[in-house]
Amino acid sequence: MKDLENAWIIIPAREGSKGFPNKNRFLFDYTAKQIPSDMCYKTIVTTDDEKIKASARERGFLVLGREEELSQDKTKMGHVIQDVVRKYNIGPDENIITLYLTYPQRTFEQTRQIYNFYLEKSAVSLLCKKDVESHPYKCFYEEENFKASKVIENDLYRRQDYPKCFEACHYVVINKVSVLASLDNNLYCPDTVFYPLEKKIFDVDYLSDFKNFKEGEN
Repeated sequence: MKDLENAWIIIPAREGSKGFPNKNRFLFDYTAKQIPSDMCYKTIVTTDDEKIKASARERGFLVLGREEELSQDKTKMGHVIQDVVRKYNIGPDENIITLYLTYPQRTFEQTRQIYNFYLEKSAVSLLCKKDVESHPYKCFYEEENFKASKVIENDLYRRQDYPKCFEACHYVVINKVSVLASLDNNLYCPDTVFYPLEKKIFDVDYLSDFKNFKEGEN
């Protein structure tokens, strides 16, 4: 795949999950089966889960045993990606496509479309975006005694006067290796471009999310 010759795929798949135990074991095959055979040798699964390691090797992926300090609830994904880059000696001009397992509806054709968008924009960092369900101008912080304060101070009440905004989404994440150190915890930097997602996205964090996705499949 010539358009992907400078790209590596990283699949983060740690074992622990409080909201949906063994979540990544349930979700791994949805992403794994989408990877073309000629990209398997450039697909790296970083995990501390022995079952996922075995499944990844069966598919011909590279497997990086994730160390305990990089397998915690609060581990920063940027550190996980940089660990992979360092251990596989991936060069600064290469591109990293990170595919979270929590998006089981994602196809590789969509991933390629998003990657081509990234290349067309001569970008160094990409996240996806989707419509917000509730505009932040309408949101409040909870306070004591049933009171609240506005998340964003404003005096607008007509929806058409609200500034346009969107929600960042990690459906597909792409970064040039050279900018990884400049990303925040959401894998964002001021040079990040956003790819618009047009359909409903299932982001599986809890078992109920997975059930909703399965119902949507049917």
